Amino acid sequence: MSILIADSGATKTEWCVKSADEHEIYKTEGLNPYYHTIQSIQDVVEHDLSARIGEIEISDIFFYGAGCDSEEKKQEVETALAYSFPDASINIYHDLLGAARACFFDEPGIACILGTGSNSCLYDGNEVVEHIPSLAFILGDEGSAGYFGKKLINKYYRFEVPDELCDDLEKNYNMDLDYINKGVYDGTQKSRFIASYAAFLGEHEDHPFVRDILYEGFENFISRIVMKYTDAREYEVGFIGSVAYGHQEMINEILTKYGMKSGRYISKPMKRLIEYHSVEVH
Repeated sequence: MSILIADSGATKTEWCVKSADEHEIYKTEGLNPYYHTIQSIQDVVEHDLSARIGEIEISDIFFYGAGCDSEEKKQEVETALAYSFPDASINIYHDLLGAARACFFDEPGIACILGTGSNSCLYDGNEVVEHIPSLAFILGDEGSAGYFGKKLINKYYRFEVPDELCDDLEKNYNMDLDYINKGVYDGTQKSRFIASYAAFLGEHEDHPFVRDILYEGFENFISRIVMKYTDAREYEVGFIGSVAYGHQEMINEILTKYGMKSGRYISKPMKRLIEYHSVEVH
């Protein structure tokens, strides 16, 4: 018998089928229940995962997912997974708990996610005890790729992007306003669409204009969210996600400015979650 571990974000889901002495990794699209129906999750799991797993028997599923923040949304995901794995014990968790377990295992700390979106929580070593809402793509998500993508597009149409960057931006990214409006207002994955523009900032992170955008976004995330947790300076701050992993030096600089302690940076949490769900951890 094997266990199935899933880390599901806005963009992709990473699955691990783990037996006693080996594991295999699979990838599908992200399965956020706010953007997916039960049927569409079933379809992805059945066609893109179950067919590849084959006859392996799954005894337990540990699914950590963006959007799994209420009993209603957790139940939707559980129902969808039960279609392909009717005999498995299914455990649905918010991706914040997955981030906290990956960063700290059984120790307390402040766990943060900076990827397509952003989120954070205070973790006591067992469960999430405080959570300041990210307010998602439209109202918040400070420090995320979605946040930075919005900033870049806004500055482009306010004629604030320096000429030497503007030429490269127009050459490599579709800056047509009709195209952007369609992606934002008609698309089903709005945050993912806008977040794709943030890659430009990563390609030019040494430019002062870009550095200012990144610094402002990360400082907003730390000063307006992370610092608001009870006794925040007493805990290490750990980060999950490609955006944080790619800008560790800047984030550490800001943490130091606010008297906070940096913890580990993890691009992809699956390796740590595999360790967490191994017998040796407990």
